[in-house]
Amino acid sequence: RTAAFRIAIEKRDRACILTGSNNHPPFVDKRKEMLCGPAIEAAHIIPLGRPDLWKTQIVTGIRMSRRKLRIDFGKIDQNALENGVMLRADLHCMFDRFFWGVHPKTWRVVVFIPVPELVSFHGMQITRDKKQFPPEPVWLWHWQQCVLRCFRAEGELPETKYYDPP
Repeated sequence: RTAAFRIAIEKRDRACILTGSNNHPPFVDKRKEMLCGPAIEAAHIIPLGRPDLWKTQIVTGIRMSRRKLRIDFGKIDQNALENGVMLRADLHCMFDRFFWGVHPKTWRVVVFIPVPELVSFHGMQITRDKKQFPPEPVWLWHWQQCVLRCFRAEGELPETKYYDPP
């Protein structure tokens, strides 16, 4: 985790993409590198600890996105601006565990694990800056992980527990 990554993501998003909370309330002097809000963090969409997941298709998707927007932010690695969003600390933790995701086509939040703190965000549409917001291939990877883990969890129910549809 680098300070440059957090600073770049915070400059773009300015606040948690779900709650709108930020680390620099308007009534508090903003000092360089001083965070004073409700623990808003720069979250990697594709985990930093898994460089093996940083696939060619994702790098290609970021390159295409940059080309379309006629921008160049330099090197494309896991600390690229397109691999991050600002999230409140608890939401970041649940995002990393694939409890919730953002559908890569509709930009709607889908809650896979009904944690009380998450349920109110289900169906919410993410507002995004199309210029710099993470491109579809990055979100698609996270979305696929959420779906796979959700199905796997359903398949791991004990045999004695039956699901009765409503």
